[in-house]
Amino acid sequence: MDTMQLRLFVSAANTLNFSRTAEQFFISQPAVTHSIKILETSLGVKLFNRTSRRITLTAEGLEFMPYAIRALETLSSAEMRLQNMAQGRTGHVRIAALSSLIYSLSDCLVALHKKYPSIQVDIDLLEGTELVNSVRRNLYDFYFSNAEMLSGASSYANTHIGHGQVELFVNAAIADTIDINDWSTLESYPLVSISRTDAWLTGRIAQICKNRGITPNIINYYNRAEAAIMSVNAGIGIAILPKASYRFYLLPDVVTFPIPGDDAKIDNIFAWRHEQSTTACHLFREVAIEALCPAK
Repeated sequence: MDTMQLRLFVSAANTLNFSRTAEQFFISQPAVTHSIKILETSLGVKLFNRTSRRITLTAEGLEFMPYAIRALETLSSAEMRLQNMAQGRTGHVRIAALSSLIYSLSDCLVALHKKYPSIQVDIDLLEGTELVNSVRRNLYDFYFSNAEMLSGASSYANTHIGHGQVELFVNAAIADTIDINDWSTLESYPLVSISRTDAWLTGRIAQICKNRGITPNIINYYNRAEAAIMSVNAGIGIAILPKASYRFYLLPDVVTFPIPGDDAKIDNIFAWRHEQSTTACHLFREVAIEALCPAK
């Protein structure tokens, strides 16, 4: 098994067309077929069902797909890391952040680059469930998150970086009909939401609606905040999302309303693992705390 076989497999799994994969890699279609057959032989399973009209993934192919993607991503990260080391970028930190906290993260990156420009920074913007799962697996050195998502994560220390809040997102065409202090004005509008796998946000939405005496009519769940905001912009529904999402995914026909009450507030934190052995991690933590909490 080699990396080209994995790349051809992932491409073919996405296109379900060996000829199209061949075009993407500037090789012949028989070369793609031969490479896939060698991969199947080395794994001892069939990855594709083949007919005269089309190809489809087998159950084994579907199972193998995420592993192949992760293997290629890991290799790409390793290659990039070594190239950075060869260019003198010897420090390396890994950061995960909620999209609602990108402005706090940006302030830290600006400060870091000014003082230590040779440190390489890997950043992933995650939704709630992704972030919680990554904390459990210790995938990152630092997190920009809300406090509830890291509750019980004893291997991490944190500092408070301010309060955020969730707001009501509506289409501009109906904004005049909304009274944020009278939620009966919202009952006729369907709600779009982040996926129910994001237990923190969907739980917060349910509690906010319950506290105001309405049962939300949720018509769709999306895996990303930007998809929910696009639906609001199109007039499909209203949404309850972190305030900062509006600035991050600014769309012309979206209007936001601050939701009064403590149940709409978010306690934001900057967190790091207790055991940090690299100099780059120590330097980033110092710079970040200074940027986020200048009085401390």
